[in-house]
Amino acid sequence: MTLTAVLTRPGGVVEPLRIVLEQRGVDSIVQPLINIASISVEDRELITLYPGDICIFISVNAVEQGLANLAPQLRELGCPILAVGRATASAISSAGFDVSVPSQADSEGLLDLDILHGVKGKQIVLVKGEGGRGLLAEALRERGAEVVSYVCYRRAPTEIDAGQFCWQLCEKEHLVFQASSGEIVEQLTDLLGRGGQPNLLDSPVIVPSKRVAKIAAGLGWSRIITAAGAGDDSFLAAIEPLQSQQIKEQTRLNEPLKEQNGMVAESPNDANSELAPIPEDKPAKKPAAADPVSTPASKRSSDRFARTLLVLLLLVLGGGAYLGWAYGLPRYQELMLQLEASDARLAALEGSPDTLARELALGFEQQMAESQALTSAALQASAARQSQRLLEQESVAQLMSERLERVDIRLARLTATDRRAWLANEAAFLVRLSAQRLLVSRDIDAAQALLANADALLMEVNDPRFITARRALAADLARLAVAPRVDSVGLYARFAALIEQAALLQVRVAKAPEPPVPASEGLWSQANAGWRAALDKLSRYLVVHRRSDERAGLLTPDWENLIRQNLRMSLEQAQIAALSANATLFQHAVARARASIEVFTDTDPDRVAAMVAELDGLAVLNIAPEIPDLLASRAALADAIRAIDSGDNVMGVAAPAEVD
Repeated sequence: MTLTAVLTRPGGVVEPLRIVLEQRGVDSIVQPLINIASISVEDRELITLYPGDICIFISVNAVEQGLANLAPQLRELGCPILAVGRATASAISSAGFDVSVPSQADSEGLLDLDILHGVKGKQIVLVKGEGGRGLLAEALRERGAEVVSYVCYRRAPTEIDAGQFCWQLCEKEHLVFQASSGEIVEQLTDLLGRGGQPNLLDSPVIVPSKRVAKIAAGLGWSRIITAAGAGDDSFLAAIEPLQSQQIKEQTRLNEPLKEQNGMVAESPNDANSELAPIPEDKPAKKPAAADPVSTPASKRSSDRFARTLLVLLLLVLGGGAYLGWAYGLPRYQELMLQLEASDARLAALEGSPDTLARELALGFEQQMAESQALTSAALQASAARQSQRLLEQESVAQLMSERLERVDIRLARLTATDRRAWLANEAAFLVRLSAQRLLVSRDIDAAQALLANADALLMEVNDPRFITARRALAADLARLAVAPRVDSVGLYARFAALIEQAALLQVRVAKAPEPPVPASEGLWSQANAGWRAALDKLSRYLVVHRRSDERAGLLTPDWENLIRQNLRMSLEQAQIAALSANATLFQHAVARARASIEVFTDTDPDRVAAMVAELDGLAVLNIAPEIPDLLASRAALADAIRAIDSGDNVMGVAAPAEVD
């Protein structure tokens, strides 16, 4: 049986690893537990890099999803780029950037780099996916850095049939799982539990760091192998001892079969071959004696030696036989027992596939029964929820139907009003607007035009019930035609001219210059001229006047300005009263202005006479002539609309609008 690696990273990332494992004789099952979904550029946070900023890419997916958007700024500013692991660094290098990578491929390894120690006041951009650990960002913020996360993708769990996945795993004998993150470990554990195979938690699992190993231990994994990192090289280095161990176990299982084949040629005589008799030592030749004749003493010595040697030989043979019986026979029996055990084990191995198949079939049936029960319960709960939602939707639909019915009724009432009623209401509105124009601005021409339009609408209605209203409109139009018009523009211009003339009034009488005294005159004339010069100089300091003189000659510049402003205000008040058709105020203002102008009769008599004549001409004007009030037209039109309302029962909201 070969080793099978269960690869759980996304398919595009894990494909090169699968090819290398296949070349090394390791089977693989590719089942990604997470999918990488890109976040659109419009939904990402706008990142602006500055000189000296540091950019950190958390994974290969971060490089694939985020490097293209940040590449122009990185090239222009030359910001340092860091990567968590070698695979991430390789992806960045292939794009033409210089990158630094720590020896320990995790957040702790990054934090040990020298470049991340003096980061106070710097901006560090983390190019990452949605979620993930917050250790790196928190540690960098504690060091005084401004950490900005550029989230460019999100991880979504893969929809997997847990039962089918676990059934596929049960077909393999030696499994080793890949878990490159804590999230994958959690999803893998949950998947095995839902698939009814929690016993697979006893299989080896290769994790990239001690943190992930701690998570796996807390979830119940018993054989945790911590690799040097999350890269493919680290995974291959971690799986190599497992492959070697599996080969050794396979070899050990094959040894009993080899021993069984070797026992066929072995026999008891082979077992006792170690007890073969020791070859007899030949006696050394005696040296030739000086006397060739043998003596009886030497012959007896030779016989004794031969008997001793024979006894020793018999003892050796007996000891060898005893040793063979004492040690050889148990060894033979032990070998026979081992052979029988090997036969029994072989028979068990030959029958084990059927037993395993039956056990798997039984487990699968139990799992299917449990899955069916769970599915049935889930379907019932879902059906109950759907039924509740259906009831709620029916209730909402009923409410909407009732509301729509009310709207239909209201719309039917509105649309039931015929065109005559709408035209009549529009005519009533025009008559009312005409009355307002007469009341507010006394605009006879505008009122006459509005009444003519109202009469045209009633003519289009062509209903006998509006004859009285049309007669009233005709009468009002006749009264407006003969009503006197007030020339508001002319009045405004005439008062404006008076205001300009008021500014030119002379307040002081101009003194005629003294004629020079000819030098040829007598002494008396010269004395008179000197006296006048002295008197003129004295008048600059002292003013003498009679009580009968006008006070205008005594006015100071301040009093002169006050009189001019008072006259101007009186004229402007009369101008405003003329424009607003306030006859009482107009007469009062004209009289006050006339009195103010007469003060300047002695100082500027010609201008005062012209202005007084103009004011007298304005005073006799009728600025507020009587105009029609249109009450008869409005009342007749309202009565006609009420008649339509009482006949058609559709105009209940229009008639009250015409009543003041």
